[in-house]
Amino acid sequence: MSGESISSAILTIASVICAFGFVSAVYPSVISAGDPIMSRTDSMGDQIMTDIEILHEATGAEGTEIYIWVKNVGCKEIPSGVISGSDLFFGEAGNFERIPYDKNETLVPGWNYLIEQDGDDNWDKGETLRIKIKPADLPATGDKYFIKFSTYNGVSEEAYFTVS
Repeated sequence: MSGESISSAILTIASVICAFGFVSAVYPSVISAGDPIMSRTDSMGDQIMTDIEILHEATGAEGTEIYIWVKNVGCKEIPSGVISGSDLFFGEAGNFERIPYDKNETLVPGWNYLIEQDGDDNWDKGETLRIKIKPADLPATGDKYFIKFSTYNGVSEEAYFTVS
């Protein structure tokens, strides 16, 4: 009788140790398998809360610059540090190119921005971004141009306009 009790106790302890070992080996894999799903969910939530709208396009006084006003109409503020990571496409309809961001205003073509009515260096909901583009070729009167602005997280807005 006592031999059966000891055998049962040993088998019970061995079963608990095996179960603990199995859980210790499998649990990290199960948890890390959820990380990409959580990351993608966060990314999709970021995109859902971000929205922009191109309000107006105009040429500068000398015709060497194009100004674009883009409003943040989403629920999310966009930190100023990531605005420069946005993509800007500009050019004649059917013949446009990606224009690089130019903080120092020395590149041609290049673009930079100013957040109008800003109080904290972030592009908050309701604030307007004024983008200044220095195109490689001067825009010609009457030609149709394409502009597309895409934020750091892939939310984009595009418009066609004619230089007058």
